[in-house]
Amino acid sequence: MVYGLLGRLFTEACPSCGCASAAGFCAACAGELRRVADACAGCGLGRPVAVCPRSQMRWDVDQVVAPFTYEPPLDHYVHALKYRGARSMGRALALLLAPEVRAARVRVDALVAVPLHRTRLYERGYNQAQEIARTLSRVLGVPALERGIERYAATPAQAGQGARERKAHVARAFRVARDLRGRRIGIVDDVVTTGATINALAAELKAAGAASCFALAVARTPEPAQGRNV
Repeated sequence: MVYGLLGRLFTEACPSCGCASAAGFCAACAGELRRVADACAGCGLGRPVAVCPRSQMRWDVDQVVAPFTYEPPLDHYVHALKYRGARSMGRALALLLAPEVRAARVRVDALVAVPLHRTRLYERGYNQAQEIARTLSRVLGVPALERGIERYAATPAQAGQGARERKAHVARAFRVARDLRGRRIGIVDDVVTTGATINALAAELKAAGAASCFALAVARTPEPAQGRNV
């Protein structure tokens, strides 16, 4: 009886509608988020894929788990986390992603949030990918690695950039200075757009010995043919 009362007193509010929720988004609001239909495990795009990004660039990511389409209302929540200081949104988004990772049967030994350059980190005050990774780490029961993994080259903001520009900007932007031999790494980010960033980081993680790299993101930006400019 006491535990039931405490549960009612401390039930959290859905970040979308404000109604009571067991954890993060309530079922109704989560159900409003559009899922990627028949997602390709390799690139995360909905099939049929018109132009596979794996044929356009070096692809070091072994699998992409990005279950939701980056469109309203999800883009509003991601923007709130990324640009409006809503750090608690990282937990809510991670709780959406965690069951999808399990459903995809992805097995990882550790998580790595896509790092921000120290200048961007100072401006924003936190790394939005890290906010997602912290909760995902607790739910999946694997560590989130930070030491020895950095974005040492400052790059222009990626929003609005095409695949070629993104690839050029993130080439050799990351540095990994730790032994990852044999480890299966989950690369955590908010959105996968062209795949340039996650693959640039995956290349460095594998150079440090990682056996495999999986991209774990909340959302996937559709192909241009599906109505988006990536």
